[in-house]
Amino acid sequence: GGFEAGLAGWSRLDSLGSDGTFLVQTGMASPINLLPVPAPPEGLFAAMSDAQGPGGHVLYQDFVVPGVVSNATLSYSLFVQNFAVDFFTPATLDWSTPALNRRARVDIMLASEDPFSLNVLLNLFESAPGSPLVSGYTPHTTDITALLAAHAGQTLRLRFTDVNNVNIQNVGVDAVGIEVNAVAAPEPA
Repeated sequence: GGFEAGLAGWSRLDSLGSDGTFLVQTGMASPINLLPVPAPPEGLFAAMSDAQGPGGHVLYQDFVVPGVVSNATLSYSLFVQNFAVDFFTPATLDWSTPALNRRARVDIMLASEDPFSLNVLLNLFESAPGSPLVSGYTPHTTDITALLAAHAGQTLRLRFTDVNNVNIQNVGVDAVGIEVNAVAAPEPA
């Protein structure tokens, strides 16, 4: 759902040496730098990364996939504000790499993976070079039925990522939901 209860139920992790983190956003200012941002799209609060320097930040929540899934969708609203000239996507989420690294990502991965791993089951969003530098809170919806059906009974992780070593960047998220229609497995005859 939204972040009306703050970040309860969510985990945050910041790369070693990072400045900033994911925080609760309210109103129309980023949590640390007080930069202009759009208001949260659902309720009064959203989650947003903010920092005065470079870093890598993930906000994630683990969930257990039911035994038999007949239909599943993931929805969320995402905001990206990049104060650099472009996005840069080397093959790492390490912000301290000498290569320019500036991106926002949304992924589903195994909960056993390192939260900063690029070993994901499904990439749902990644800002790419040439993408618009600023978006409003944009709703995204993805059918994840096949993915969940292939991982019945397993613990998966929904991860939102902000990595930047170029300039200030904000990644905001709100209205997160996974709707699953689970069917009980038939009893043996």
